[in-house]
Amino acid sequence: MLREAKLGTMVCPKCFAEIPDTSAFCMECGSRIREDTIDPLYAEGSDREVYPELARANLLRMQGQYEEAIEVCRRIMGRFPSNETVHALLGDIYADQGKLEDAIQWYELLVELAPTNVHYSAKLHNLRAMHAAQVAPPPPIPEPEAKPAKPKTLAYALFGVLGLILVGASFVAGARMNATRQAAAEPVKPAQSALAPTPSDDAPRIPPPPASEPPAVSSAPLPPTGFAGMSAVESDLAAKLSQRLNGAPVWCAFDPAANRWQARVRIQSGVLNRVRVLQEAVALARAFFELYPNTASISVGVIAPSASGGDSLIFVGELTPQTAAVDPAALNEEQAQALLQQVQGWWNPTINLQG
Repeated sequence: MLREAKLGTMVCPKCFAEIPDTSAFCMECGSRIREDTIDPLYAEGSDREVYPELARANLLRMQGQYEEAIEVCRRIMGRFPSNETVHALLGDIYADQGKLEDAIQWYELLVELAPTNVHYSAKLHNLRAMHAAQVAPPPPIPEPEAKPAKPKTLAYALFGVLGLILVGASFVAGARMNATRQAAAEPVKPAQSALAPTPSDDAPRIPPPPASEPPAVSSAPLPPTGFAGMSAVESDLAAKLSQRLNGAPVWCAFDPAANRWQARVRIQSGVLNRVRVLQEAVALARAFFELYPNTASISVGVIAPSASGGDSLIFVGELTPQTAAVDPAALNEEQAQALLQQVQGWWNPTINLQG
């Protein structure tokens, strides 16, 4: 028997709880009721009161207090079991600790909750690839190749060959001198002297030194398959940066006209404010300068999910090794304001950021 809702309320179609008729989701089970919300951070199936707790859990994660962050997430899961953001945050926490199997389990549950979200599916695919690389057997050890002769050995061999050539030349010269003397002493017998063997027949023939075989040249490894839309070099750099950022999606491009690199990182989950955006930008720049410390600067961008289901560009800025020296996990509001004075950045005016 169906329950009748009171005036100003409605009944959740999944748990049959009585909730306000203006709710976009059920406050009891966390199920989404409406699909017309325009706020990308509050369309995850839970009410706005849960996001301060998510922000605290994410801060604990960035500070390395993983057990406390997991405990906060479990309390949220007890109230809102269908919340997508807390599933993604738990997967990121376990990925930060290197527990890829647990991270994969949480992202598998997340993909079941949101099967049409391509970013969740891409993160799950990335985690599975990292786990497969960890458990893969080590490559076979190649057999040692024949080493070429050392320079000293070659030098000794050359000196020996030269010595034999000199000895042979001396022998030939001596034979010619003897033949000339005999011809001068016996003028009546020119025929006999003419029949004497030629010195060239008596000269020893020195065999040429055997040619050393060139060492086998190992074939260069094939370049790794990159993300769509990037070259092999750009895809390789994006994979290295993504690995340093715990699997966060990264896109790279090299601008030959300006002779500089550009990189973008996507915020997967959590609170979206200026401090968080600058933390992600600084973390991306630090990872790049660790690989290329002699680069003068890099153009970094931060994107986040939009209300239409795609991505929106939130921030773009030019960072140098000096401006990226701050620890992103310890970046607070004061340091963020000071950093904005040093960085020439662009903020999307259509995005209303918190803080």
